[in-house]
Amino acid sequence: MPRITFPRDFQFGVATSAFQIEGAWDLDGKGPSIWDTFSHTPGKVWRDEPGGEVAVDHYHRFREDVAIMKDLGLDTYRFSLSWPRLLPEGTGRVNQAGLDFYKRLLDELDDAGIASNVTLYHWDLPQALEDRGGWGNRDVAGWFGEYAALAFDELGDRVTRWATLNEPIAIWVGYGMGIFAPGHADPRLGKQAMHHALLAHGAGVSAFRASAAAERSEIGLVLDIWQRHPATDSAADLALAQRDEDDSFRFFLDPLLRGAYGDRIVSRLTAEGVMPEIRDGDLESISQPIDFLGLNVYSRVVVSAENYNPQWWVAGDGHPGGNFLDNGMEFYPKSVYDAIMMARDEYGFDGPIWITENGVADGPSSVDGPLHDEERIRYVAGFLEWIARAIDDGADVRGYYLWSLMDNFEWAAGFSQKFGIVHVDLETLERTPKASAAWYRDVIARRGLE
Repeated sequence: MPRITFPRDFQFGVATSAFQIEGAWDLDGKGPSIWDTFSHTPGKVWRDEPGGEVAVDHYHRFREDVAIMKDLGLDTYRFSLSWPRLLPEGTGRVNQAGLDFYKRLLDELDDAGIASNVTLYHWDLPQALEDRGGWGNRDVAGWFGEYAALAFDELGDRVTRWATLNEPIAIWVGYGMGIFAPGHADPRLGKQAMHHALLAHGAGVSAFRASAAAERSEIGLVLDIWQRHPATDSAADLALAQRDEDDSFRFFLDPLLRGAYGDRIVSRLTAEGVMPEIRDGDLESISQPIDFLGLNVYSRVVVSAENYNPQWWVAGDGHPGGNFLDNGMEFYPKSVYDAIMMARDEYGFDGPIWITENGVADGPSSVDGPLHDEERIRYVAGFLEWIARAIDDGADVRGYYLWSLMDNFEWAAGFSQKFGIVHVDLETLERTPKASAAWYRDVIARRGLE
């Protein structure tokens, strides 16, 4: 018997996103996204590597990729739709070829017995909408509602679970910091764009409730949780930890689950002149009930006022914490337990929780080559142990999605970070399972860890 077992109905899956894997960036009527524009701009992506043009060509190889998933024994697959593939101008004209692609993919998943978990927005806003102000324009909520309604109406008979947005904090990184697409570094615009993202979520939930899809599926939101741990007990470190959490996941959790931005957030953002405009009805729309909450958890962040790195995801000198992996990230698997319990106990969320992303990039290539990723196996096993402990402690955790199925385009990092359990040769695009793929297949088959 496995030493750690999961409930029989617990679902194991993998996750991807459209821009990172599909390619075919301008084929069959697809319009450009902000990431197409951004990645074509010199200096924005590692080594100026091309991104969405080919990615790993899932658009043409989806049947091969689904066959890999079936061989792994996956219960479920989480992926995103490309908004500009369905609506090249962001609104209005529908691209039938784009709809047909996703219908073929969903049919293939159905035939393989793999449940679909579809994210509507994973960072690839149509460039046509960015030209009209993008996430900085309040109208984006209506644009998103139109797109969501189209997806529900056309694909809802095939989809088991929907998420409106994936990690909307990326909108801050793109509008407030300039590191992600579309590359604006305007803090006030960034905070307003974050609020508009929540409005879009509300519009998406409303469109879902009004659709036939609501009769056979469910809807939620996916947030990434990197809880901040102060390096010391000093007042400065404690305040920094609170501020960083307020600027990231609490900015979304507070209005989503409590119906209002927290007093601490409002006070500081108002003093800084970056508090977003909130209109009557906004918070009611944002806080509509959701059917599940998706949590993306990779680690914690240790913060030190004395040696603070606002770009904490870049490991290097002075990066606080301990127990670092070969790739520079801290291995702290208890972070997933803490995130689950925070949502349940601190925010009072009593619905189902899904761990919608968790994974690790390959470290420096070992002498045995890229297929021998034992560190990934140790990492995932550690997180699964803490998820099992959360379930034992009464948390309603329904499933786990490993990031990612295969090596892919990692945004501004290009192809320098490889998160896949399947290796992709970037010249031939040949897929080769890594050691972690065989290990994960065994975990799924036995429903637990030995």
